[in-house]
Amino acid sequence: MKKQQRKSWAMAYCGIVAALCVALMLLGAVIPIAMFIAPAVAGFLIATVCVECGRTMALTAYAAVGLLAVLFVPDKEVALIFVFLLGYYPLAKPWFERIRPAALRGLAKLALCNGAVLAMYGLVFLLVPAGSISQELRATATAAALATLAMGNVAFLLYDRALHNMLLMYKLVWQPKLHKTLGWH
Repeated sequence: MKKQQRKSWAMAYCGIVAALCVALMLLGAVIPIAMFIAPAVAGFLIATVCVECGRTMALTAYAAVGLLAVLFVPDKEVALIFVFLLGYYPLAKPWFERIRPAALRGLAKLALCNGAVLAMYGLVFLLVPAGSISQELRATATAAALATLAMGNVAFLLYDRALHNMLLMYKLVWQPKLHKTLGWH
């Protein structure tokens, strides 16, 4: 395939994936159970852009999807989850995989996850103050937030493993079929 055709294909693939990601996040805003699933799948799709078109195109797609999601997705939490963590994490994952030993790698991933989540909700509380909450309710809210963060850590580690498996499946099964369809053999 000629270089110009390959470049055009890469731009088209990037645009299609970006549009699909925004549509997924709109779906995540409509269907409550998809609130976390939609940004996670969108992050995986951004990772396929990285595999097919390179890191620069993937970062461009991430930025475009993030901006469009923040502007147009009614549930801002869905958009912010993508922007603050799940959109760029698949692109950062290869760097984390170089960290040895595995326990240190896991701690580094959790540090990124917790830092991103705390930064996201810190921004939300800065922009939308909670107002005056009674002391009893504040203690209950803190306990619930800590429990939610702990469950989020487990979910993030499961997402990390699922992302690894999905990218492996993409490279072994879907990518060859895509390239055969395009006549790239």
